[in-house]
Parts: sequence; C-alpha cells; structure tokens
Amino acid sequence: MCYLIAKNNQGGSSLAIQMMHGKELAKLKQKLLSDLPGEEIQLLTVSRPSAYTEYEPFCFMDTPDHFAQEVKNSFS
Repeated sequence: MCYLIAKNNQGGSSLAIQMMHGKELAKLKQKLLSDLPGEEIQLLTVSRPSAYTEYEPFCFMDTPDHFAQEVKNSFS
C-alpha cells in the first residue's frame, strides 16, 4: 500500500488517498497531470504520510474518483 498525495504549490492542505501500487495508481496520476497545470500541483507517492510533515495537513479521500474530483476542484 501507498498514499498518493496532491499538494497545491500555492499552499493549503494536501489531498491524499491510500492505493495499491500498479496500473490504477499510474493511470490516476497521469490523468491528473494531463488535466491540470503542472506548475500548480505536485503529486507524490509515499509509504507513510506522517513522515512528510511539510505536506500537512492531509485531507484523506475514500475513492480514486472522489480524490480526482477534489483535486480538480481544488487546483483548477
């Protein structure tokens, strides 16, 4: 398991979702990066969000669809 974290480079809280490594994670990251301006969003995959305090506070999402929608709403 890992966490996909989306951070707005302009500040604010980070969005996060727990996922399995693999094709679904790669597709989600690729779609988000193609839909949003690359300079405003930072996506990273981590094993333990608590180790990345510079990205706190985290708002955890339940599903990839909900995560993608919230990222688009927050970063567009």
